[in-house]
Amino acid sequence: MLLGGELKKSLKHSLFSFIALLAVVSLEAPALASFSQQNVNIFSEEIEFLWEDDPIGLSIFLERTEERLPRFENSFKQSSVNLDVHWTLIAAISYQESHWNPKAISDTGVRGMMMLTQKTAKEMGIKKRTNAEQSILGGANYFQKNLNRLPKEIPKLDKIWMALAGYNLGFVNISLARELTLKNGGNPNLWSDVSIYLTKILIERYANETNEFEKHVQAIEYVKRIQLYYQTLSILNREKEMLLLAVN
Repeated sequence: MLLGGELKKSLKHSLFSFIALLAVVSLEAPALASFSQQNVNIFSEEIEFLWEDDPIGLSIFLERTEERLPRFENSFKQSSVNLDVHWTLIAAISYQESHWNPKAISDTGVRGMMMLTQKTAKEMGIKKRTNAEQSILGGANYFQKNLNRLPKEIPKLDKIWMALAGYNLGFVNISLARELTLKNGGNPNLWSDVSIYLTKILIERYANETNEFEKHVQAIEYVKRIQLYYQTLSILNREKEMLLLAVN
């Protein structure tokens, strides 16, 4: 594991690795060098700020964006073609679920890149959950299904966070939380309000089932972790897009 100065070196190495790859094949190395000097430190600082409470987690995440993500990136992009979200969100969900391990399996029997249950896989037309492409497509479509079930008047980001919680908990808990939020004078279209009453719903429904309760109350943290991965992947993706502009 990397800490302190070593972690910063690792982060900058990850950002520079893509630059180095382009430099080998590009005739525009001067423009590339100019870009790297002006921007890599900014990207690095943005990411370090997001992860300031979890430097070890950042080290692991960056290693896996280099070692695992490239193998599945096209599948994430293909899965999001007809979705209302960017492919980096689907990749972020997958990292939270399996750390981009297509053979991942939990104690409860969910498995694959997107950790689908047998029921969800069947519903999404997925025959083999440990097939990375099938799992990613099934998970992406299931997420979009949750997104579509939420009212159109909900702001997009709030809608995404609610759909994520529904992906993890089951949509019924989100519906109940929105109803309770409205009943108590909160705004059922804001995730910040709904998340408060979601905890109350989970206590009410699962407090007598220790294992179920522990699993479900982690949903708020689940959404926060995906937000973190999504923001980080968005920064890294923005870096790549700017680099490509610099060499064209």
